[in-house]
Amino acid sequence: MVPSGSSKLPLQLNPWENHALDYQFPSPPDSHVGGGNSSPAAWKQLQDSVIYPGIYSASGLDVMGILLRLVSRPNPGIELGPLDCSVSLTLCDLSLPNLPIIYASPGFYELTGYSASETLGRNCRFLQHPPYANQTAGSGVSSELAEPVTKMRWAIQAHQEVRVEVANYKRNGKRFTNIVTVIPLLPDADGHHYAVGLQAEV
Repeated sequence: MVPSGSSKLPLQLNPWENHALDYQFPSPPDSHVGGGNSSPAAWKQLQDSVIYPGIYSASGLDVMGILLRLVSRPNPGIELGPLDCSVSLTLCDLSLPNLPIIYASPGFYELTGYSASETLGRNCRFLQHPPYANQTAGSGVSSELAEPVTKMRWAIQAHQEVRVEVANYKRNGKRFTNIVTVIPLLPDADGHHYAVGLQAEV
C-alpha cells in the first residue's frame, strides 16, 4: 500500500499495479556493483512491445488500449465509473461467427470460477445455464432470460450500448444476478470489431 496523497488512508492497489511498482529493472551487464563508478539502472530491452512488465496483457491483445478506447469513447450512453485491470471484463470479436470471447480478465475468472480454457472461444451465453446442464440446440431461452438476452442481441446489432440484469451461473452451479454492460467499439485501425462486456454480481 502507498499513501493516497493528502489523505491518511492507504491507497489500495490491484495485484498488477503492485507487481509493476515492485518491478526492478536490471542494471546493464557492464555496471559495477559497489564503488563510485556504478551505473544507474537501465531499461531492459524486451523482445516484445511491453513497456511495463505486469501491466499489459499477455494475450497478444492491447487490452490497455481497448480500455482507453472504452473510457474515451464519444457520446457514451452508459456511465461506467472507474475502471482498472481488476474489473470483470470480456472482449468478444463481432466479426467472427457466434461472437466468441477472445479475452477475459482475471476478474471474470474470479467472478465466475471458469478458467481460460473453459471460456475463450465460447459465446457469453454459456453463463445462462448451470454447468453440465443438457444444452441442446433447440433448448431455447427461458422466459426469465428472454427479455435481457433480446435487449443485448438487439443492442449489439444496432451498435448501441446496453446494461441489463440477467440470471447467470458460476462454474460451481451457484446462480447469481449479473449486471452486464455491453459496449460495442468502433472498428480499430486494423479493422478489428469488438464488443466489451463488463460484469458485476449483485
